[in-house]
Amino acid sequence: MTKTRQAPKPPPSPARRIIEFEVSNGGTLRIADFPEPETRADFYDDVPSSWSESPTDLAEAMIDCPPLASAITGMYLEYREELESDLEEAGEAGERHARRLVRLKARLEALPEEGEEGAADWLLSLSSREFEELVVPRITEWFNSSPDWDEEGDYQLELATSQGAALRFFQNMTGSDRDKLRVRIVEGDHPGSSYYAAELSGDIDEANRAAEAADIPVRFVPGEY
Repeated sequence: MTKTRQAPKPPPSPARRIIEFEVSNGGTLRIADFPEPETRADFYDDVPSSWSESPTDLAEAMIDCPPLASAITGMYLEYREELESDLEEAGEAGERHARRLVRLKARLEALPEEGEEGAADWLLSLSSREFEELVVPRITEWFNSSPDWDEEGDYQLELATSQGAALRFFQNMTGSDRDKLRVRIVEGDHPGSSYYAAELSGDIDEANRAAEAADIPVRFVPGEY
């Protein structure tokens, strides 16, 4: 008697990953246990590590990283203010500093008042020694500091936060699924507001039951904020 060969059973489907969201007292959603970057170096990891090798390398890095360009522009404006102060002191000193006065005036006139126009040119005009002593330590400190979430928000730093990541997650969800969970997208709660978030407008337990019934891989828990 010939036995009928049975087709192998398909492997079980992998379990869907459930993403947990913390809910604030006001309903703001954040992804639980989200690894937020602690320093700019963590977030701006696309900036080449060679930025510190020369003014040219840093000038090139500025092009693709607007917050870095903003930091260097600030340094440039500080430098220009110091020149103006030195020029004023030289003028008050009289004829004894006439030559220095001419040099300072010529150097200041060569530097644009607008920071964005002059920052890169100023950077490229620095000697290797000036670059290593004046710029590298300041920019290294900048990279090792925490991002300024308000000032650098236009560079999509919100995606590096648990709240921003939650917002992006629910923006990518279908409107019908968001309605089932009673999640809404808030893009500024008043004119000029920088508050962007996904919010749970209903009860946490009800939202979890709706998610389970609709096979939506999310769950909600009370947040400690």
